[in-house]
Amino acid sequence: MNKFISVFFYGNIYLGICAVALCVETNLINNLSLNIFPFYLLIFLCTIIYYTMIYVRSVKSKNFNERSAWYFNNLPTIKASLKISLVLTGLFLAFLLFANRQWLFLLSPVQLLLVLAVPIAAAWYTFTPRVFRLVKIRQVGWIKPFIVGLTWAGWVTLYPLIAWQVQMKQTFNHAPFSLVLQFFLNFLFFSINAIIFDIKDFRTDSHYHLKTYPVIFGVKNTIRFIVVPLTLLNLALFFLFQLQQDFSFLQSVIQFIPYLLLLFIIATYRQGRTVLYYLAAVDGLVFLKAFCGITSILLIKK
Repeated sequence: MNKFISVFFYGNIYLGICAVALCVETNLINNLSLNIFPFYLLIFLCTIIYYTMIYVRSVKSKNFNERSAWYFNNLPTIKASLKISLVLTGLFLAFLLFANRQWLFLLSPVQLLLVLAVPIAAAWYTFTPRVFRLVKIRQVGWIKPFIVGLTWAGWVTLYPLIAWQVQMKQTFNHAPFSLVLQFFLNFLFFSINAIIFDIKDFRTDSHYHLKTYPVIFGVKNTIRFIVVPLTLLNLALFFLFQLQQDFSFLQSVIQFIPYLLLLFIIATYRQGRTVLYYLAAVDGLVFLKAFCGITSILLIKK
């Protein structure tokens, strides 16, 4: 059982499932049909590949935490799985592009720019080539949680909607203000999640002089003056988004649950938690957000 849990969380399978669930939530929240299965499989595989590549590149024999120790001990198997995943991803991407080649021209220049911006931001976060002489965003502690938030928001908010437009061969004509609200709602939610993970890495980041918010301001001040205000702003956007949508009261209550639990985690934070705790509890909010959104649409009548 412990081996399964390690593979599930440390192998980023859980994050892949979260990404797929959030994409499904986006379609349902906007009253759209689901995208085709290869799209979700591509989202799943790309999420696993991206995070696995990050940890494979950074694994060392020293300065272990539980996750880096797992990668170090299983590195040959992980690299072999990574190669298989890359091949499968290439095949599914080629299939989607070929099957929809005539309808990709439906996308506006802005949409094409957004499609390209997400992988560029994700790549710049960790994999910046030396030839560009750019600093990896991951090494710029004060901005990296917001790049994480932007990347995830684009990945699970913009991509499902753009893919739906190409799949259905029609223009997406929902109210722009509601779409912008949904994007920033997700952006703040994921950014707060990333800052909480920076709090978990406070000692390691301090040792390597990575200027994250907890290193700059301290853990307590980060919670008081950054996490709490951002969470309150996120709640304000949540209620504004609810007013823009035709949700019933019960649907809104269900969608509010992950935000309520986020407040609980912030209020009960204490140092010394394990990496697995953050992966299960803090990232658990990500899946819970998707689950509550999906449940509120499928099971609850307006």
